Amino acid sequence: MDYADGELSSQDSQAVAEHLAGCRECRQIVKGLERSLDLAKVIWLDNLEAGGSEAAASKRVIHRLRRLAIAAAVLVAVGGTLFLCTLHKSPPPTVTYAQIEQQVTRAAAAARLLAAIQVLAKCEDTESIVEQQARYILSRYGDTAAASELKATMPSILKGANYD
Repeated sequence: MDYADGELSSQDSQAVAEHLAGCRECRQIVKGLERSLDLAKVIWLDNLEAGGSEAAASKRVIHRLRRLAIAAAVLVAVGGTLFLCTLHKSPPPTVTYAQIEQQVTRAAAAARLLAAIQVLAKCEDTESIVEQQARYILSRYGDTAAASELKATMPSILKGANYD
């Protein structure tokens, strides 16, 4: 997803490109992701034309993602601390700034993907893309608030799969 979105470092991007040169299946996945991103951009632009400026829409999206990321990070930190405290009476573990930042980054990525598939779910002929992305969120970001929201709000696209 990060490769299709153009968010990898040049070194990582080059490594993925080399893999894609020899892997037809991964090339197809990247093509699907790029089509999804293109569709999301079209939907985004249509929504802007319907009302509001791009700056206002960007601020709303960024604000929502920040709130979700902060909420997810707080939930993960509090839940983990409570869980560890119930297991034994040893001193609470020290959480580093880097670990917190990583949790926030993961939560934000999951929230961003969830927002994209919620938009895509409203479009015709996108069921397979939506299902594929939903399963990706649950497998890669299953411990985030976005995954919990996905399970609660879009259970029909998961067709009975168990990701708990």
